[in-house]
Amino acid sequence: MWTSRAGWLDGLARWAHSPAFGELCAEARVSITTATLLSIATVMAEHADHATGRHVAVTRATIADKVGCDVRTVTAAWRVLRASRWAVEAQRGHGSTNTPSVGRRPSVYHLVPRREARPATTPLVHDFHLPPSGGVSSFSPVGSYSPSGRASAPAKQICDKPRQMPPRRATARPLAIQRLAAGLVAITHGLDRAHIGAICDALTATGVDPDVWSARAVNDKLNADMRARGTTWPDHIANPGAFLHSRLRRLSWAPPEEPKKAGGCAAVSIDQPARPAVLTEASRAVIAARQEEIRQILAAASQRARVGRINRTPNAPSATPRRAVVGGTARRREECTVGRLVDDAPSGRETAR
Repeated sequence: MWTSRAGWLDGLARWAHSPAFGELCAEARVSITTATLLSIATVMAEHADHATGRHVAVTRATIADKVGCDVRTVTAAWRVLRASRWAVEAQRGHGSTNTPSVGRRPSVYHLVPRREARPATTPLVHDFHLPPSGGVSSFSPVGSYSPSGRASAPAKQICDKPRQMPPRRATARPLAIQRLAAGLVAITHGLDRAHIGAICDALTATGVDPDVWSARAVNDKLNADMRARGTTWPDHIANPGAFLHSRLRRLSWAPPEEPKKAGGCAAVSIDQPARPAVLTEASRAVIAARQEEIRQILAAASQRARVGRINRTPNAPSATPRRAVVGGTARRREECTVGRLVDDAPSGRETAR
């Protein structure tokens, strides 16, 4: 692509005024003047992309109207530009003036700068040598104070010497620290990818007492420290043991101080309840008296409630209502008997009386 529209036109003008232009026209059997070629190229440059000089989609009739020449002259100019490599035909058009506008497509040209051939020059550098693979200096810049500057063992000793395994533990880790590590792994993200022994070692090295701190308390303190520092917990932890050790050693894991209030007591563990205070004989007597007083009050309230329920019963037994009921029942029986005798008696005035 071109560098600018003016630069492309200037380069084309220099080439058109050179003898190379006449030689190309003779080889291609094209008859066109320099002025006509530059006028047609100017119209094409106006329709090209300003930044790249590409996508010149303009018809020959439009160029001929603006320049004032024949359409066949535009065709000759395009042939010269293609042969001189000042333009590249990206897509061939189709259709003519008699073809409907829907079926006509103009040719698409890209205006490109032409690289001028330069005379070959002899190279100034005849012989050159590359530096060695280890650098210009054969001495290592690493001094003895660097950890990687220690002398390595010979290859023979490395091959003959067996690989040393880490020493085995003579005793097992305390059960309390193992339980604390297991609880912390269960509620903390990313620690389940390591051996539980690495978590135990991190807790032991930082001084976390399993009798004082629980897994939930350790997790809460880590979260509080993370929020205070403005950091986040990583999604993936490559070395959980070392990562946990680096987070735990920032904090103080000393046992919490006991409260200094009179008559109070301190909690042995954060998650364990406080131990009850020691009572004296006088305190026990006062407590027993208060308990007996409460029992009497509750018994009296229960008795009052029982009496109230009995008085509010609608069908409660009573002497007077029972006689009334019995009398009423006897009277109803007599009425029923008399009525039955009257029905059984013969009809007549005396009987009716």
